[in-house]
Amino acid sequence: MSKTEIQYTEIMHWLKRFCQDKKLGETYPGLEYSSEFSDDYRGARTKGVDFDIDPMLPIDLVAVRTVNESDEDKPGELVKVNYYTLFWVVSAEESDAEKLGVRLQYYQFLLSRVTDLKSVIIYLVLPNNIEKCMEVSLRGIAKEDGFGLLKMHSIQKLPSKPSPGRSFRDHMEKLIVDPPKDLELDPLPTSVKKNARKIGRYMDLFVREAIDAVAGRTPAQAGKRYIDRQLLENVFSIQHLSYATELKRMVTRHLAKKEDDYQFVEDTFSALWQKYFPKMEYTKFLRVSEFPLYHILAHSKRPYRDHYLHQFQVFLLGACILDKLLDLKHPDVIGNTNIDVQWLVTSSFHDMAYPLQLYEDWARAFFDESLNIPDLGSLDIRSYFVDRSLLSSTGFIVNALCEKHFNRRLEGNWLDQEKALILFFHDRISRTKHHCILSSLYLLKQAMLKYPEEVPNIFVPSALAIVLHHYEQVFKELKFHSEDKDIPWENLIKAGRVLKSIAFNADPLTCLLMLCDSAQEWGRPKLERPKAEDIKGDKNIFVLKQCVIQSSGCSITIQSPDLESIDPIFESKDNELTRLKKLLRVPQDFSFELNLLDCSGEPRIHRFKCIK
Repeated sequence: MSKTEIQYTEIMHWLKRFCQDKKLGETYPGLEYSSEFSDDYRGARTKGVDFDIDPMLPIDLVAVRTVNESDEDKPGELVKVNYYTLFWVVSAEESDAEKLGVRLQYYQFLLSRVTDLKSVIIYLVLPNNIEKCMEVSLRGIAKEDGFGLLKMHSIQKLPSKPSPGRSFRDHMEKLIVDPPKDLELDPLPTSVKKNARKIGRYMDLFVREAIDAVAGRTPAQAGKRYIDRQLLENVFSIQHLSYATELKRMVTRHLAKKEDDYQFVEDTFSALWQKYFPKMEYTKFLRVSEFPLYHILAHSKRPYRDHYLHQFQVFLLGACILDKLLDLKHPDVIGNTNIDVQWLVTSSFHDMAYPLQLYEDWARAFFDESLNIPDLGSLDIRSYFVDRSLLSSTGFIVNALCEKHFNRRLEGNWLDQEKALILFFHDRISRTKHHCILSSLYLLKQAMLKYPEEVPNIFVPSALAIVLHHYEQVFKELKFHSEDKDIPWENLIKAGRVLKSIAFNADPLTCLLMLCDSAQEWGRPKLERPKAEDIKGDKNIFVLKQCVIQSSGCSITIQSPDLESIDPIFESKDNELTRLKKLLRVPQDFSFELNLLDCSGEPRIHRFKCIK
């Protein structure tokens, strides 16, 4: 294996073997990425381990060893002490050794406020393809600041002579005995040096107080991630998607560099779109979508839900499921050579027009409250339906809908034959402005301008899946304040164009989007006035408990650590899955199961019906 091919998961397995070999204790994934670290707490406690750190730092692996030793404050009494070894994998692309050293010094500093100064050691882990000059710099920093250092030469061989690290207390004692020469300090008396350990203990109190004053932040604010780590690690099992290599490389880079989640999503989606559609700038789509949404909802009564990262996690989840189906040569997907690219387009665009759906309510409220001018912010799309070619985009969707779900291939004067569908879409585009329809039209308009030859095979199937992924929100009767009837809906029923079910074998792309979109609830904030620092403390957030994708099917379990099953938010999610279960039909030989757990672990199990 060449130097550039070592994947992040292989480095993690290598580190776990190292911990086992050196008897460093139980190992746990990095705190920052693991939404289930609270479960690790509970599991560890059953083994007699009581964690006293949860700093949410971007550490790759944590080893904890619990020992009984004499109490320093009460000689003769035994106490349990946790000794932590924290591993930081250095990215091969790291270019600033000094900046990294300062960052790790701060973490050393911060950790001393949440646990004993003697009990934490940080190791730098150098990959085998790191630049030589960077390795030399980091070795110097590690030696000076008390970090341990491991060099990974191969995934088979463990280091024979790792450079040991020092705890923060040991580091302080060393500074007392042997202060850095560049500080130009007068030598300390021998009597002081002999009592370095006692002086180091005495300094603990001042270090803790200094951290509170200097850091000015809680441990949980030191670093946060919202993309679940087990989902990222599942990516490394992908083999059959045409972008598997690029995706694995981007995930490895992200986990190693510990970069911002938002930047990671933007870079990854942009790189993958560039691979297939270089004339379409995905970064522009993202910036148009998420940030206006954040500000619109900050002034509304609706809770903020992170659609930016949500689309990416839906993409990852679906990519892993799709890869397994391709591995099985499943008949519902194996004949479609474009399905992996279709999934990339579908998942990365399905909520792109969400701000437009909310714009009208927001704009009306803004002008009414600010200027006392009601209805000024209304956005009239009705006149654009024909003039701006929205009709042609809608035509693609109607054709695909009829062919896939009503077994009807449209020919000749189909506009008149499918008048009920056309008028229904026209009404919903202009009246409700639902993001499902608008996102699909936005996608088709961009595709027709830049890649008209790819519209039928790539973009139309994606647009159809996007239109249908909130089927019961779009295809339903509207209730009016007056006695007016919803004529477009009634005509749709009369024409027999209402779906009773959506089968995976007829439209796998739509089914996959609906399943993954509903399943991806973990980490999505629901605060009415969101701030970045508040999101992690939102007690209404779900976490990904388990994601198992195997030959027999897919099982996903999400849990609310704080909500009981009778809580309205929990019941709302349970009802959503119940409705979805009634609509979707999955293959007999590949099951789908989405499960909800409340704070006590009480399950609500949703197994989807099979195609007959």
